[in-house]
Amino acid sequence: MPDPSFLLPLLLQSLLIPAAISAMILLLFSASHRVWPAPLAVAAGLLASYVATFHAQWSFPPHQALDWLPLILVLALGAIAAARSDGLAPRLLLALLVAAVAAMPALGSNGTARTVLLVFAVAVLITAVWSSLTAVKVRGQAASLILAIVAGGAGLALMIDASQLLGQLCGALGVALFVCALQKRGRLQFGPAGIGLATLILGALLAYAHIYAGFGLLMVLLLAGALLAASLAMRQASGPRASIAGIAVAALPVIAVIGLAVKAMQDSGGY
Repeated sequence: MPDPSFLLPLLLQSLLIPAAISAMILLLFSASHRVWPAPLAVAAGLLASYVATFHAQWSFPPHQALDWLPLILVLALGAIAAARSDGLAPRLLLALLVAAVAAMPALGSNGTARTVLLVFAVAVLITAVWSSLTAVKVRGQAASLILAIVAGGAGLALMIDASQLLGQLCGALGVALFVCALQKRGRLQFGPAGIGLATLILGALLAYAHIYAGFGLLMVLLLAGALLAASLAMRQASGPRASIAGIAVAALPVIAVIGLAVKAMQDSGGY
């Protein structure tokens, strides 16, 4: 039986707090048809989880990589403005800024060339996923749920294989996205701004996981591929089947990542 002293704080920090904060933001703006309540709810939910989980270790000026996460959340809110222009350049610029903030603390150990390569690779992946999901006509709640599945799966894999803290944050992101997915259609739609913010934050967390926690590159690529494959599946289908196809296709690589994490844990002698 799981130790309650471990399980209860985990449920509070990564499930109850982000769910409550995200739901509260959405409730406050339930009559609004603006583009920003849903992305704001996701960012607020994750920030609340971050504060609850990381507050004792946080420092300003930043001393470690995760100290920069609040800045990444602020930059990710730029997805609201980028959604209005609907252009590739603002998405790529935001992705480059987020990737740079995530990767630059490792400049001393990785070297300039490798760090710059990492920044561009992360930015290109984020931009590709953001653009691909935004281009699908069937989005909103389906996109939020697909992102929630990928973020939640990433969180579970990270908890098993790499980093409890990053796993908790990815899980909290998944919870906040799932709360948005529960919203009724026609109200507080999770549109391009929400997709942009979620992909920016998820991309940053996966970059953290790979750079600082040794999370396998194959796992990162499978998670990114899950989102790209889901968008492709939704384009090929029509009507309600599009959402179902996207969710089903996204779930397969996520299950594979969790399986790889379990295998890695067993190979290292874990339980």
